[in-house]
Amino acid sequence: ITLAFHAFYFYKNLQQAKIKEQEYLAKSKQAQLDALKTQLDPHFLFNSLNVLSALIDEKPDQAQRFTLKLSNIYRYVLDSRMKDLSDVKDEIKFAKDYIELLKMRFESSVQFQIDEKIHQQSAMLVPLSIQLLLENAVKHNQINEQNPMKISITRETDYLCVCNTKNPLKKAPRYRDGIGLANIKKRYQRFTDQQVIIDDNDQHFCVKLPLLQLNDQS
Repeated sequence: ITLAFHAFYFYKNLQQAKIKEQEYLAKSKQAQLDALKTQLDPHFLFNSLNVLSALIDEKPDQAQRFTLKLSNIYRYVLDSRMKDLSDVKDEIKFAKDYIELLKMRFESSVQFQIDEKIHQQSAMLVPLSIQLLLENAVKHNQINEQNPMKISITRETDYLCVCNTKNPLKKAPRYRDGIGLANIKKRYQRFTDQQVIIDDNDQHFCVKLPLLQLNDQS
């Protein structure tokens, strides 16, 4: 009887320890995910303000339009902080709004192509991932009318592909440690074993984002 009592007591304590460990891991994972989310906001705001500053100097008549557009876009950014995943249709709509800002700044120096069939897809993406890739394309390349940048958003099987032509800056930015891409990869690891695929060559830089289904969420 005594042996059985001690065995039951030991088993009960072991189960409680396992439960506490799982709770700790869950909280730790959530904390990591929240930290990854917050990395996007300052980056987005900083670059948007740079664009706004340039626009005020060059085309003050468009500055007000840009400010109103930026307000709507940043509202979406704030709302996305509460989400682990976003509907691909919402992300494409948001990307189009962001593209409008880029068009105001660069005009014909940046050309965009979006596969409209993507709107018909019922799938999920990590929030703001498309916007971050658009932002990186503009940040790391020379943009001019003589050699306009071409950016496309298409679907390839179970992936959404964001590609841009390359015209690298003659002087690379001081920091090029890939924080944005690392952020996207880590956030996807939370939901799927599918890898974020990067195809980098002399002409193009492409990132393929897994399209997740609702039953892929954990």
